[in-house]
Amino acid sequence: MIAVAPVGSVPAVALSPLLPVLRETFAAEVVIAPAVPLPAAAYDGRRRQHNSTVLLDVLARARRPGWDRLLGVADVDLFVPELNFVFGEGDPNRGVAVFSLHRLRAEGNGAGELFARRAATEAVHELGHSYGLAHCDDRGCVMWFSNSLAETDRKGPRFCPAHAAELRRLMARP
Repeated sequence: MIAVAPVGSVPAVALSPLLPVLRETFAAEVVIAPAVPLPAAAYDGRRRQHNSTVLLDVLARARRPGWDRLLGVADVDLFVPELNFVFGEGDPNRGVAVFSLHRLRAEGNGAGELFARRAATEAVHELGHSYGLAHCDDRGCVMWFSNSLAETDRKGPRFCPAHAAELRRLMARP
């Protein structure tokens, strides 16, 4: 079972479009989990961004028995110290991942088919990391490292054959 939790002020209804994509991609039951508060400790005032690794810590504590994975969905600008921003982050050791809707909007529009596709792409990418998948050299694979919305749009939410096979292998492990 994959649980998807709003982080901070994201309404639970905003998560609904992700559920069918995640069910199909990961062949798993997918449920909406209770909201997780956005921790003040994640915010870096100098950068005006939230540290995604701190959000993973909060999600790891919120993860419940019976959830194979917990995916947090935030709507704030995320970073890790070595990069100017990230769309999200995944942690295979704790089975958690987070991504943000913040940078997925085109011209501030947070609705529509393109926005939904971007959200699905980033959700699948970060969950892929939570299962242990690394980045891919195939620019069309969802596991390609996106440094821009154009790259996210090009790759889409599908795994290349090699990563699809690796995911099946990883998910089959006890």
